[in-house]
Amino acid sequence: MATATQKKSYAARLGVLAVALSLVTACLLGGTMAKYVTEVTGTGSATVAKWSFTANGKTDTFGSIDLAKTAYTNVAEKKIAPGTEGSFDIVLDASGSDVAVDYTIAFSNLQNKPKNLKFYSDKDKSTEISDLATALTGTIELKDVGTAVTKTVYWDWAIGSSDADNSTDTANGTAAKSMTFDIAVTGTQKTPVAPAA
Repeated sequence: MATATQKKSYAARLGVLAVALSLVTACLLGGTMAKYVTEVTGTGSATVAKWSFTANGKTDTFGSIDLAKTAYTNVAEKKIAPGTEGSFDIVLDASGSDVAVDYTIAFSNLQNKPKNLKFYSDKDKSTEISDLATALTGTIELKDVGTAVTKTVYWDWAIGSSDADNSTDTANGTAAKSMTFDIAVTGTQKTPVAPAA
């Protein structure tokens, strides 16, 4: 039978052995899990490009265009008739913009337009604007954003060349309804492209 001293001796030996095993295990595990670690941090920032676009100096509504007031020839005051023609300007300005601008000038909701009244994109009337929904389109390139672009729309209500044309014009004149239309000028950021290599 073991004495009390022998029991303490066994307990002490077991305690020392447990501590020794713990240290050896920690060293072995610590050695296999060791690795170099470096964390490098920084910050990011960006300056947002400025957007600026106006039509006739406005950013929302530029008012009404009265064809009679833009006529080169006129009949009764504030009226148009077969044989009248004229033009009006829409000034597009992207000054201050940091991006190029694609633009569209579109006509819609034409009410009581005389059949023989036509719109043109050039003074000599060789290019009719047949699709009024996308009447005029173009781009103000980034290098040109500081220079206003004037787009002139020409119109002409030519005197009919046939009896049918004249009958239509006469019907329009007899009805004497007011012609109305909407103009929407849209400026859209041009999609950026990568510079040439």
